[in-house]
Amino acid sequence: MKKLPIVLGILLVTVVSFFPACEVENCPPNALAYAQFAFVDQYGRSVQYTDTLTVIGQLETADTTIYDTLINKSTNTSTLSLPLSYGEQTRFIFQYANRQSDILTITHRNIPYFINLDCGTMMFYEVTGAETTTRMLDSLVITNPNIDNYEKENFKIYFTISDTNE
Repeated sequence: MKKLPIVLGILLVTVVSFFPACEVENCPPNALAYAQFAFVDQYGRSVQYTDTLTVIGQLETADTTIYDTLINKSTNTSTLSLPLSYGEQTRFIFQYANRQSDILTITHRNIPYFINLDCGTMMFYEVTGAETTTRMLDSLVITNPNIDNYEKENFKIYFTISDTNE
């Protein structure tokens, strides 16, 4: 009977050593996939939108439309990282300080990506189309249609900038 705690202790250590703990440290540090936007002028040079910019996500369900403010009154903006919806289409409303707005519509294919049991799954995207209104911005170009958890440019947003030097 005196040896029972020693035997149970040895048994417990043996069992624990054969079953590794959760390997959460093997999970990627960034498990979210964001679309990366770069602001450029008509010549492809990086520009900043210096006034305030608000970005609103618009999600339409069968009977309602949901609006969610993703970026509120950002200034000196030259890049954006925005999440995509789990539907087939994501719509963003860019509201400018002068009360005008542009609507960006991105059509995409969702690609579930299983990491492992500890980390779960992630959602990657393949962009199949993109269009925009042209009140303040000139155009929207897809530069990389594959959106994953690596931060790389996916879109260029073109603004027409007048040259003051000419």
